[in-house]
Amino acid sequence: MKDFASALLAAGSTTVNNLLLTRYRELSMTNDELLVFLQYKRSLDRGIDFPDAQAVADVMKTTTTEVYQLLDGLLKKQLLVIESTTDGQGKLRDRYDFTPLYQRLAALPDTLSGQAASTPTIAAPSSTSAREDVFNKIEVEFGRPLSPTELQTIARWFDEDHFKPELILIALREAVLNQAYSLRYIDRILLSWQHKNLTSAGQVERELGDRRHQQASATVVKPATHQGPAIPLFKVSESDD
Repeated sequence: MKDFASALLAAGSTTVNNLLLTRYRELSMTNDELLVFLQYKRSLDRGIDFPDAQAVADVMKTTTTEVYQLLDGLLKKQLLVIESTTDGQGKLRDRYDFTPLYQRLAALPDTLSGQAASTPTIAAPSSTSAREDVFNKIEVEFGRPLSPTELQTIARWFDEDHFKPELILIALREAVLNQAYSLRYIDRILLSWQHKNLTSAGQVERELGDRRHQQASATVVKPATHQGPAIPLFKVSESDD
C-alpha cells in the first residue's frame, strides 16, 4: 500500500472542469475525442507541449492513426489549434493549444448556470453563433487570446446581465475608439446604458449620436470679441483742404 501511495503521488493529477464533462457533447465532441483531449491535457499539464501520439495510443490501446484522426476531428471542429513557436535556441517547435475549446465552451448559452448533463439546453444556432462572434471580435480587437477570467466575464454578460450581442459589439467599438482595450471599460459602458434603460442598438446609436453632436457644438470656436482701445471712426474727405 505504501508503494502504491508513492506511485499515486508521483503520477500527479489532471484537473478537468466539470462544465466540460457535462457539456462537451454540445461542442460536438465525441466520447473518443473527449478521451484523447484528456490524454493530451495530461501531458500538457506536465509541460509537454507536443505529446507523442504513439505514447497516447499506447495508453488508449489504439493506433496512432486513430489518435491522429481524433485530433484532426478536433481541429476541424475548431476546438484545437497547432501553433509553431521559436524556442530559446531559435528552433521552431509545434505545440497543441486547446484554448479554442474553452472559448467555445464559454460561448455556450447559460454557461454559468451549471446545468445538469441530463437536461442540457442547446440554443438555436443563430444565438450560439452570435455569442461566438462576440468572443472572436473581442479577441481580434484586443490582438490576443482572452484569458479564462475574461471568458467568464463575457459569458456573464450574456447569462447574468442579459446584454444583447449587438450592444456588446457597440461597446467594444466605443472602447477601441477610445483606445481602451479592457473588458472593465466595456463593462462600464454596458452598465451605463443599462442604467439609462437603453436596451436596443437603435437606442444606443441615437444616444451616442446626440452626445457626439453636443460635444461638437461645445467645441465650436466663437468669434473673439475685440478688447483693444476704442478707435474713433471718421470720414476721410476727398481733399485734404
